[in-house]
Amino acid sequence: MDHSIGELARRAGVTVKTVRYYSDLGLLESRRTAAGHRRYDAGAVARLELIRTLRGLGIELATVRAVLERERALADVLTAHAEAVAVQIRTLQLQHAVLSVVAHRHSTPEELERMHELTARSAQERQALITDFLTSTLGDDPGFAAIRQNLTPVLPDDADPRQVEAWLELASLVQDDTFRAAVRRMAAGYRTIAAEADAPLRHDPGLRDRLIELRRTEAGPRWHRYLELVAVVNGWAAPSRMAG
Repeated sequence: MDHSIGELARRAGVTVKTVRYYSDLGLLESRRTAAGHRRYDAGAVARLELIRTLRGLGIELATVRAVLERERALADVLTAHAEAVAVQIRTLQLQHAVLSVVAHRHSTPEELERMHELTARSAQERQALITDFLTSTLGDDPGFAAIRQNLTPVLPDDADPRQVEAWLELASLVQDDTFRAAVRRMAAGYRTIAAEADAPLRHDPGLRDRLIELRRTEAGPRWHRYLELVAVVNGWAAPSRMAG
């Protein structure tokens, strides 16, 4: 059964202007009566509803046309679009977290710009920042290989404001030359103590006491703060004062 443009619009729940627009683009086929009026076949309703749904999901017209003309499978289009939407969601979540932190801190425009820059970095860039810090302070010593993972923060895609705030503080901390120098001294002292040990450190209370003192005198409270921030970013339990 043929439909007039008004009937088609009512059945699909859109305006006549919308039907005319898609018709002019060639997405909806129609024929003209002797009086010049558009007439649409029964399949036009389903086609128009599919167009409306895809456009409502944010799929661009060129892709809609490819689906209608069967140049692309609907499932493939939806899968690709779902992945793109997931990226947008993660970006918006991170932006929301940054805005929440900025509002809470009553930050200046300069601080806002810096926060945005630090969080807008890709995961690879954030990883490179931490890798540079750990390599600069701990070196490539195999003895530290096992603990490097526990010292590596990984900001999740769905980070909440608390995690973002921790990451921002962490990013500033690892770029501080004074802190880096303190961690290098702590690492050097650790190597010296380990070289003197004839047994695993965990089995020698005296050596453990020396390590604790080393962390206190060289790295100081900022080292424990680093561990706290890593735990927050990674969603781990807060470290004890004996940790690290």
